[in-house]
Amino acid sequence: MNQQRRVELILQQLDQLPTLSSVAIRLLDLTAAEDSDAKDVIGLVSSDPALCSKVLKLCRCMAGGRARQVTTIDRAVVLVGFDALRSAVLSVQVFEIFDGIASPGGEQRTEPAVFDRHMFWHHSLAVAVVCEHIAASTSGPGKIQRGEAFSCGLLHDLGLLALHVAMPKGFDRVCELAESHGKTLDHACRRIIGIGGCLAGKRLAEHWRLPQLMIDVIWLHGQPVNALPDGPNRPLIALVSLADAIARRQHLTPAGHAPRGEDIQGMCKEIGLEYRVVAQIIPRLHDEVAQRAEALGMGEQHGVNVLLQSICRANEVLGRSHATMLKRAASTERQSSVLEAITKFHDATGPRSVEHVLGRVVESARSVFGDGPFSVLYQGGDDEPCLVFHFSSDSRLLRSRVVEIPAGSGRLADLDGGLRASMRVQDVLPWLGDCLSQGGDQLQTWVLPLPCSPHVAAALLHDRCLDTDRERKTLGALLLTWGAAVDAAAEHQSAGRLAEQFAQANRTLAETRDTLARAQALASLGELAAGAAHEMNNPLAIISGRSQLLAGRSQDPELKVMAEQIVQESHHLSDMITALRDVAEPAITNVRLFDLAELLHEVVRRVSPKRNGDAPVKLVIDEELPPVCLDPDHIAKAVHELLRNALEAQPSRQIELRVHIDPLDDRLMIQVTDDGPGLSDHILAHAFDPFFSDKPAGRGPGLGLAVARRLVEAHRGRLTLENAADGGAVATIWLSAWRGTQPQRGVA
Repeated sequence: MNQQRRVELILQQLDQLPTLSSVAIRLLDLTAAEDSDAKDVIGLVSSDPALCSKVLKLCRCMAGGRARQVTTIDRAVVLVGFDALRSAVLSVQVFEIFDGIASPGGEQRTEPAVFDRHMFWHHSLAVAVVCEHIAASTSGPGKIQRGEAFSCGLLHDLGLLALHVAMPKGFDRVCELAESHGKTLDHACRRIIGIGGCLAGKRLAEHWRLPQLMIDVIWLHGQPVNALPDGPNRPLIALVSLADAIARRQHLTPAGHAPRGEDIQGMCKEIGLEYRVVAQIIPRLHDEVAQRAEALGMGEQHGVNVLLQSICRANEVLGRSHATMLKRAASTERQSSVLEAITKFHDATGPRSVEHVLGRVVESARSVFGDGPFSVLYQGGDDEPCLVFHFSSDSRLLRSRVVEIPAGSGRLADLDGGLRASMRVQDVLPWLGDCLSQGGDQLQTWVLPLPCSPHVAAALLHDRCLDTDRERKTLGALLLTWGAAVDAAAEHQSAGRLAEQFAQANRTLAETRDTLARAQALASLGELAAGAAHEMNNPLAIISGRSQLLAGRSQDPELKVMAEQIVQESHHLSDMITALRDVAEPAITNVRLFDLAELLHEVVRRVSPKRNGDAPVKLVIDEELPPVCLDPDHIAKAVHELLRNALEAQPSRQIELRVHIDPLDDRLMIQVTDDGPGLSDHILAHAFDPFFSDKPAGRGPGLGLAVARRLVEAHRGRLTLENAADGGAVATIWLSAWRGTQPQRGVA
């Protein structure tokens, strides 16, 4: 809507331009009428002496070798005809209208104009002369009148001149764009002003009530012949397009109207014209233009001067083309380096960590920007801290640190692609600039944001200011590549964390299932043990009592031994039932502070038999071990069971009991290590199962480790079994809740 309104305002300014004089309008009417009289035409032109003088000069130029005979208007009409006279009047009138006219919009200029109106008239006259010369060579039904050809050639770019008058500053921008980018003036007008020169010329020609032939030429010239509509005016439109290309080839053009590499011979062939006709006018074109320009009142002109102006114009075009080619070559070289950097970056970057990818980004940036200090900002999410990574000259990570973002200040995620190629850190992130300054980094640090996904933010810190618009366009693909790689690394890292969490959740679920199954089994076993104890204790008590009486009263030694065996086995069976109940039933803890070292010395003393005068158990305790808050009876019983199993491992020669506090998580570790043969996979899988034992029959019921584990878990601890790297078995009690000052009682 804004562009449409702008076009309407421009058209209104064109309508405000002065119209043709009454003499020119009357002449157009007379020459267009079929019953027009030569006396009327002669009298009309002769009524304006100034117009009459200029028209006679133009008619002499058109008359060629008969120029000396054109001394009066009536002779001019007889020698050149109504069409030539009309074209001469129009030429003079149009030149006078635009000569020195001010902008209807009141636009003032203070700097020299880019558009050279003098060169514009030379171009228009050159097109008119070529059209006139070619029209003179036509004959038959397709003959083109010389006067019509001249006037149409002269006015073909009327719209460009009108736009220049209406808005000189804007039209200078049009000329600069067309000159620097090799575009046509009509294309540049549509892009910058919103209306093309052809359409503007058509509007002005209609406002002046010019003949339809001229309107069609002004509107449609410059298009390919096969794109022109069929009609009587098509040959003249194609002729003007050919003449325009010839004039531009001779560099008789204003700024922005340079040659575009048209095939002149091909254009001649399309309109059925022999190229030799065109070749005849080219050598004397500059002289003809000079004569017509002088006749129009542009001052004394010489063909040599016009030729020199054309040569200067050609040199300008050549120099500008050379500069453009150098600029494009530099841009191409830069783009090539960017593409090479993208290729190398893809080859060197895989599904690695974010730190690795950021290092590759720095390495790629160094190949494009050159050596220098580089750092990278990274934030994996709005709730995550902002990290600064500093890299060495060979892209190795030197150090990283966390930067606190002050509340209410600019965020790293706000540095999106809307910024220019680089901006000073102090200008966009003052909090980061202060941090870098305190850390000893240079204050002249620039930030280059990388386009990442909304939940990831990254930016490259460097020590140079990049050319904003050009660098942004050139580096656009490389920045997108860097940002995509950072996104991929962040997603890969996030997926790795999720995989770890998922694996941990699976392990926790499996452990929970095992715990639940074991709890259900122990519950069933507890019910069985409770029932067995209730049903078996009374018969065992009777058996044990009667056996003791028999052993005391029997006089037969053999019977006495048998009775004592019955007593012993009944006690053994009673102990096994008690142990089974300890495994199945919840353990009641009586937690209090005590000296663990003293307790363990006592356990070692009770469990260790003398072997050649040396105790087989080596006790190692931290010297600064504080009092522990545990159930001493349960801990003693669990450690006793672990030591007993280690002593029975053959051929075990040395057992170590070590007590240590883990500095990482403050867990209390009680570890029993032997140098025996170790444990098989089968034993490791079933060691804590009730009634499982790898010992010979009769050596034990297989409840010791199960009871020990139950007692450790009553303290919210963990009991593990594993093989040592150098042989032997390792049993470890891990206790987290071992510190305390108040006595506690509980059930687990």
